[in-house]
Amino acid sequence: MSQVTIVSNRLPISVRKTDGELEFYPSVGGLATSLASYTKDKKNNWVGWPGIVSEELTDEDKETIGSELIKHNCYPVFLSQKQVDGFYNGYSNEVLWPLFHNMPSGLQNLTHDWNIYRQVNRLFAEVVTGLSTPESTIWVHDYQLLLVPEMLRLERPYDLIGFFLHIPFPTTAVFKKLPQAKSLLKGMVGADLIGFHTDTYVQDFLESTQQFHVGTPAPGQVIFDDRVVRVTDFPLGIDYAKFSQAGKQSPVQKQVKANRKKYGKRKKIILTVDRLDPTKGLVERLMAYQELLRNNRRLRKKVVMVMLAIPTRSDIKAYRRLKTKVEQLVEDINTTYGKRRWQPVHYMYKTVPFEELAALYRVADIAFIAPIKDGMNLVAKEYVASRPDKQGVLILSETAGAAQELSDALLVNPKRPKSLVEGLSSALAMRPKELKRRLADMQKQLAANTIHNWKSEFMTSLRSSNIQLEQPTKHLAGFELDKLLHDFTQAEQPTLLLDYDGVLTAFTNKPSEAKPTPQLLALLKKLTKRAKGSVLIISGRSREDLEPWLANRELTLAAEHGALMKSGSAPWRRIVDIPTGWKKTILPILQKYADKTPGAFVEEKESSLVWHYRGASPFYAQKYSTILTRILKPLLHPRGLNLYRGNMILEIKSPDANKGVATSHWLKKKHDFILAIGDDYTDEDMFAALPDDAYTVKVGRGKTLAHFRLNTVEETAQFLERLARA
Repeated sequence: MSQVTIVSNRLPISVRKTDGELEFYPSVGGLATSLASYTKDKKNNWVGWPGIVSEELTDEDKETIGSELIKHNCYPVFLSQKQVDGFYNGYSNEVLWPLFHNMPSGLQNLTHDWNIYRQVNRLFAEVVTGLSTPESTIWVHDYQLLLVPEMLRLERPYDLIGFFLHIPFPTTAVFKKLPQAKSLLKGMVGADLIGFHTDTYVQDFLESTQQFHVGTPAPGQVIFDDRVVRVTDFPLGIDYAKFSQAGKQSPVQKQVKANRKKYGKRKKIILTVDRLDPTKGLVERLMAYQELLRNNRRLRKKVVMVMLAIPTRSDIKAYRRLKTKVEQLVEDINTTYGKRRWQPVHYMYKTVPFEELAALYRVADIAFIAPIKDGMNLVAKEYVASRPDKQGVLILSETAGAAQELSDALLVNPKRPKSLVEGLSSALAMRPKELKRRLADMQKQLAANTIHNWKSEFMTSLRSSNIQLEQPTKHLAGFELDKLLHDFTQAEQPTLLLDYDGVLTAFTNKPSEAKPTPQLLALLKKLTKRAKGSVLIISGRSREDLEPWLANRELTLAAEHGALMKSGSAPWRRIVDIPTGWKKTILPILQKYADKTPGAFVEEKESSLVWHYRGASPFYAQKYSTILTRILKPLLHPRGLNLYRGNMILEIKSPDANKGVATSHWLKKKHDFILAIGDDYTDEDMFAALPDDAYTVKVGRGKTLAHFRLNTVEETAQFLERLARA
């Protein structure tokens, strides 16, 4: 699998300060748990907030955090308390979260929080582009980062971008209440692939794109003039084996025995596990249980509800009010119906380790999972997987995404209190034969759709969605390779256009270390002889680099993306006339931040400036490449300049200096065979300028206009050797 950059609000590792010392600990949450395996592969990385505000940190702390997190392939986005309040507590969780769950949404500070939400989304996008390379695969997650896909698309048109929403998508009638609805849709469709838990959410999303005229919706896709965005459902699974085999672990077995002793071996245990969130219907579940006890005296002392309420978002008033309400209701039930040896509700407000949670699943006769609305709800799946003994009944809200898979659960409607009470009564009375059948069917479903399948299916779909192209790029091999070699041998006037870095030689930390080897020089000599001197090396490098390495070898050289050109021993000539007075303003800025970034340096070319940070530490590279981007953009546009993010570089140049211009100039000569090889976005201009019958080859992965693909520099060298011998 090639490199993947995960982008989410939180990292799988969090940071806190205790007595002035930094502590690192695993993050709690389904997303962090579900995708943590990605960070075990050193090729991948994860971008997110480490859970501690900037006001608590010194620059030294931030550097320590960055150095520690990189050991786990994680990169932090540092946020201030103001940003956390406006972006996370405000717009994300007081506006989007309730609205997407069809709950009353707080709109008091909407404009203020929206501006901070956009600002933080921009910050995430800047960090991602600073750390990843062009044509990366990037997977953005959830409602906190809805604008990031579009921001990445504008910066990196050739990146492969996926987005997955872990909560429901609302109906159009609800979504259009939000003033920023269209902006959020445009943010999401920056992705190549958008995933939801269920087909219902897919249809609601497509209906909203039609309502707001964002692209042209079609079955499973949104169509734009230059690309197509795929939209489909990927029901999130769990690590089925982890839960089904948990009962074999000694710590879980000990906790099971303790639970049976604590709650009573002959009592029916009704378990609810959820975050303490208004959308989870905890009050409604308690009220249904209260009604059950009120109307069924025979059940008293025979049942116990174990309520595990997991703390979340305690900074938000609505959550604090809910906690008070739940605890008051628990107290009322226990006071009204409780006896000396029987407490109807055992309430726990805490986060528990896996062993304790697995033991609760093992002893629960009934799992009472009835959220008012839920994107998926993995607790229901975890409970089903945890009962290999086929004992236990699942009561599940029909408004949870999991209900579409777990149709053998007792489905209830959380908006109808009577439905919840009836669900409890039916569960308590269900015959053993029926509950075993129901559990067996659901376990079969879950075992076939695990978290591993979910990740694999999403990434496979994302990688197959190079739909910006008219047709997939074929690997240069077999019949196509034979035909190319044949056409080359038959040509009277063949010509070759070759990029340098990433094609003829691999990238290095220092540009000077990419000097051509004797083997490469010998290969170029053979190719030049065979092509009768018609070989163009077209590079972003300066002429000061290219001339001592490659001049006087019957090659034609194009430097600085084609701004300058030189044939054989002839002098350099300028192809594009570009003013350079802007350098005196931009160069000091680049140098200032190079000085602040150990390992970074500025390269001055005749037509451009380049800020290199491949050799810099990740913390400083991330920090100052982001700051530089933010500072430079307002200065460049009025001067007709663009900022290009390359492979660990920032390059400032005129858009008029591009490989397409140099290619068109070169092709004024007559050629009966053309082969062009490039590896990054700058070479797409070259491919676009060539006639349709040219052989165009991209080295590496990513979207391209090229007709063929080679995977590595080594494979390219083997191909060129074969071409030279043809």
